[in-house]
Amino acid sequence: MNQLQQLHNSETTDNTYDHVLKYTGVFGGVQGLKMLVSLIRNMLTSKILGSVGVGLISVYNSISEFMVSCSNFGIPLNATRVSSELFEDGTEEQISHTVRVIRTWVVWTAVFATLLLFVFSPVISYFFFEHEWNHIAEVMLLCPMIVAFLIAEGECSILKGLRQLRSIAIIEPTVAVSTLLLTVPFYYFWNLKGIIIALNVSTIASCFVHLYYSVKLVPYSIKPFSKRYFSEGLPMARTGIPYVLAGIANSGLGMVIPALLLLHGTMSEVGYYRAGYALMVGYAGIVFVALEADYFPRLSSVNHDIEKMNRTINQQVDVCVLLIAPILIMMILCMPLVIPFLYKEDFMVIHDMTIVASFYTFFRAIMLPIAYTPLSKGDSKIFLCMEILSDIVMGLLMWWLYSMYNLIGAGMALSLAALYDVVVVALFYGGYYKCRISTNTWKLIIFQFLCLLVAVALCLLVDGWVARLSVVVVLIVSACRSWIVLKRNSSFVSSLLRKG
Repeated sequence: MNQLQQLHNSETTDNTYDHVLKYTGVFGGVQGLKMLVSLIRNMLTSKILGSVGVGLISVYNSISEFMVSCSNFGIPLNATRVSSELFEDGTEEQISHTVRVIRTWVVWTAVFATLLLFVFSPVISYFFFEHEWNHIAEVMLLCPMIVAFLIAEGECSILKGLRQLRSIAIIEPTVAVSTLLLTVPFYYFWNLKGIIIALNVSTIASCFVHLYYSVKLVPYSIKPFSKRYFSEGLPMARTGIPYVLAGIANSGLGMVIPALLLLHGTMSEVGYYRAGYALMVGYAGIVFVALEADYFPRLSSVNHDIEKMNRTINQQVDVCVLLIAPILIMMILCMPLVIPFLYKEDFMVIHDMTIVASFYTFFRAIMLPIAYTPLSKGDSKIFLCMEILSDIVMGLLMWWLYSMYNLIGAGMALSLAALYDVVVVALFYGGYYKCRISTNTWKLIIFQFLCLLVAVALCLLVDGWVARLSVVVVLIVSACRSWIVLKRNSSFVSSLLRKG
């Protein structure tokens, strides 16, 4: 029996509250391991390259992400949707054929990305490198990284749609460790000159890891010159155009924010911002990793049933909020120790920014499960409009508040933009899709928000051991509340206790 014949089992078809908690925990644990590896990599990177090197890596990554978003035609997102539908009622032949169509279109997007990079490399060089044209070669050298990322993205979307959660859980830490091992030596021996090579090598390695697991499921095959495969994949590309535009807007924002920071600061300020963002937003986001891999396919399968859809959304919001609040409070408490340990002493300037930005991550725990609704229904135009409005608000807030309050203003901009997202998404999707956050879920949200608010206020307004001790008390209260609710609603927690 091949792997396609074993797709359907009790694990891949489970949609209960226990499943939500289990895979949020699984992917949270995986992300925790990735976070540890990333912490080590960032610590070594900052010590070897300094804030300028961190800033350059941020710029190169922003350029690559922008080019990927411009060229992928929404294929990965639609590939997850299509393969998820086939998971429910498709045959092995249909799955294999559709996967071949997806891979063929991914190859075309990689070719398109190469041409796009070639055409716009002078503009990118001028925009990002102090209005100089002599960095075109550096920009073009990012091409292997972009192509490898597109291929890996396509393979990962296939694994997600076919509910290969265990494979994805193995891939993530494997890629993280390989990135550490394949980047730091280049930084150490070649310093700033080794950055582009390191990024290319590590991304290509990631691509091969994804291929290893996806090819075991469906052997690799493409038909790049077939009219039939072009026409069959064309609807995915057409539907994906609004998603591409949304991705361009998001990646464009990722490029604009460093540019905005450079208007009032230096490349070092960009490095500080990225370090602060990674600490409070990236590392604390371990709770959200399961959303795309597990939650999105599940939500897509029930998007025509309002009752089931709302139950799925509320389950995910519950778990996200209950897990993220204690994590954020713990990070707030430990930040004075974490920053100097991970970075150089001058990175302590990001302390207040990270504290204020904690609300950004909390609000995303509420917003993201709801925001997946138009994706699950294929309403790409609505999704595009909401994303563009969100990006505009974020850009304006960042420009305004950073110019007034520097890095702490950047943290304020992140949190206020996330609050805007929660309000708009809840109101609009509540009216348009009948999405409803239940009363019990709102109670959990309000309680945990108040705990986080008190912790932030204590860290910013009160000095000394009294503040730290008070935050410890708040952490205990928040964690106990989360534990009680999770234990009451999930037999998974009780089974863990019995095993312990």
